[in-house]
Amino acid sequence: MYNGNRYLWKMLVFVFAMAAPVTLVTFFLNSDDGFDFNDYLLIVAAAALPAIILYVRLVREMQVVAARIERAAVLSPLDGDGRAGGRPGLLPLDNLLLTMQQYRRVLQHMLREAQSRQDEASRLFDMLPDPVLVLGSKRRIRRSNEAANRFFNVTEMDGDMTRFIRHPALLKAIDAAYEGADQSARIEFTISDVVPRNVAAYIVNLDGESSEGLHLIVTLHDLTESRRMQQMRVDFVANASHELRTPLAILIGALETLMGPARNDPEAHQRFFTMMQAQSLRMSQLIDDLLSLSQIEINEHSRPADRVDIGKVLNGVGGLIRAKSVEMDKTIAMTLPETPVFVTGDFDQLTQVFTNLVDNALKYSREKSEIRVEIEVARREARISVIDEGEGIPEEHIARLTERFYRVDSDRSRKLGGTGLGLAIVKHIVSRHRGHLEIESEVGKGSRFTIRLPLAAE
Repeated sequence: MYNGNRYLWKMLVFVFAMAAPVTLVTFFLNSDDGFDFNDYLLIVAAAALPAIILYVRLVREMQVVAARIERAAVLSPLDGDGRAGGRPGLLPLDNLLLTMQQYRRVLQHMLREAQSRQDEASRLFDMLPDPVLVLGSKRRIRRSNEAANRFFNVTEMDGDMTRFIRHPALLKAIDAAYEGADQSARIEFTISDVVPRNVAAYIVNLDGESSEGLHLIVTLHDLTESRRMQQMRVDFVANASHELRTPLAILIGALETLMGPARNDPEAHQRFFTMMQAQSLRMSQLIDDLLSLSQIEINEHSRPADRVDIGKVLNGVGGLIRAKSVEMDKTIAMTLPETPVFVTGDFDQLTQVFTNLVDNALKYSREKSEIRVEIEVARREARISVIDEGEGIPEEHIARLTERFYRVDSDRSRKLGGTGLGLAIVKHIVSRHRGHLEIESEVGKGSRFTIRLPLAAE
């Protein structure tokens, strides 16, 4: 209970400290009167006994304090103490415990506030859209957010950063930041992957700003999509210029011929006029498609709200294009449900979508073949498929078919009158309708273009 010899020595020191001054003063005051040694021992005993009693009493009260402090650390400050109400001691225990309970309430409130802020900061950290890494000393990852885990395709990031990325430019910039060469830096680099990714890294040095020894924050921003869009814009301008330059060059050449060597040749006039008309129509169609695509992109964020009978749309498309199919000696077979199928959409734009798809099927299918148009209703959506019996599309081209001016066979497409914008227009209209375009094709057998559109509410 009293911790053996340590307790005894402490008690002796306390008793000596309490009794020595009294006995020394008494001894010097009575030394001239023939002070007897036995009297001195009696005085020492008289001073030491209360000191021992006081020491034992204080030790017991401190034990009571320790026990009540332990109870106060576990129980709520509002809970009663079973030992309260006893006789008062030498120490102001109740006041001390009351003060401790007040401090306990304050500390608990501060801890709850700190925990709440930490949880909020952790949630915000994980909600950041860009990958963020917090590095300690020697490039060790102390923390990463959810975006970083998805970026590197792992469930959790820890250990040295070189386990996940080893690009020399990034590691060099991180080492320079550790050395204090630059408090913040930005570098761009390319990660070699199945699909190469362009990445911008922002490195910030937090040396001296954290008690946990955190040094660097590395933020990665994926530039792949923006670079791809920039390249697509560049390609679009180049392709549009090329598509317009070709018919213009033919028109200019024809006009120069008509104004020169063929000025008085009626047969040449007829041939060149026919050529000029075809190229003018081609340019007109190209400009119409560009304007149409631009208008669709402007309104792509605004979803149409009309209730459209998709059967009427397809019947209208069949009526518009049937004459062309007869001229090409091909047939169009439509399999429509007996009951109307309504989707939420824009009648004119949906007509444009299926006119493009059926027209493409006519152009690229084999001679005397059949183009099938089918409707299927499933899972609150309508699936409209346009199926041809053509040469099919190689798999490596399917993903790029909806890019502007992309053609599998450029020469054949131009001869058939295609502008290279038809499927791009289809893609953006379907996107505006919150639908999906699916393309399936097998070389030598044909292709299936399926449009999935949400059904309209009844």
